[in-house]
Amino acid sequence: MKSLLQACAFAAVILASPISFAAPKVLNNCQPIVEPGAYVIGKNITASGDCFVIAADNVNLDLDGFVLTGNGTGSAFVEQLAVGRKGLSVRNGVVTGFANGIFMLNSTAMVIDRMQFTNNSTSGVHAGDTATVTNSQVLDNGSGIVLGQRASVSGCTVNNNAGTGISLNIGSTATGNAVGRNGGTGIFMAEGGLVANSVSRNNQQYGVLMDCPGTVVSSTVSNNLAFNISQPGGSGSCDEGGTCCLVIAHTSTINSF
Repeated sequence: MKSLLQACAFAAVILASPISFAAPKVLNNCQPIVEPGAYVIGKNITASGDCFVIAADNVNLDLDGFVLTGNGTGSAFVEQLAVGRKGLSVRNGVVTGFANGIFMLNSTAMVIDRMQFTNNSTSGVHAGDTATVTNSQVLDNGSGIVLGQRASVSGCTVNNNAGTGISLNIGSTATGNAVGRNGGTGIFMAEGGLVANSVSRNNQQYGVLMDCPGTVVSSTVSNNLAFNISQPGGSGSCDEGGTCCLVIAHTSTINSF
């Protein structure tokens, strides 16, 4: 009985104790990030070359509304020695003036949310497979968003980039985006892609250019200098002025509204 009472008392102490979580580490300067965990930017930061070199998996980085400004070179976020990482999260801030906003093409399962990438000369976001970019603005960069396979871009505004606005690899989705006035194609999708509930207008090349099979549905694609929607493959190029990629042979559909 005594042992049972002691065990119950010990359990009560544990239950009564508050659960504590480590506070995010505050970053006030560019530096390598070598440990997983939570980080928060503490002030506006100006970089010369690369800013945050990611050398760990599962890094959660909150810019807390601050601005990372480059000198025209390097990347705001980059893999250490091009070694791919998993689970990087970047959110809630501005990245401007670098060669690349994010340059982590070997890294997977990244989450980028509520960010603004502007005036980065080579690319705004360049990341690997299963990356997700949401609720962000990607404006006036070299290229806009370039992601690997099974990636997702949603709720983003992607305008006035010198090259392609959104470029996604096999099996990816682009939903709810506003894309326009890019110097290349508005949205490029590799095989098995889906574009839905999006607008792609006034781009210098195609509005949507996608491999076969792929689907564009419930979207406005207009006023682009090349075909608004083009899907090479099957019996020939598919565009709004001709016969679309054969549904029977390629299980593809294109519906432009």
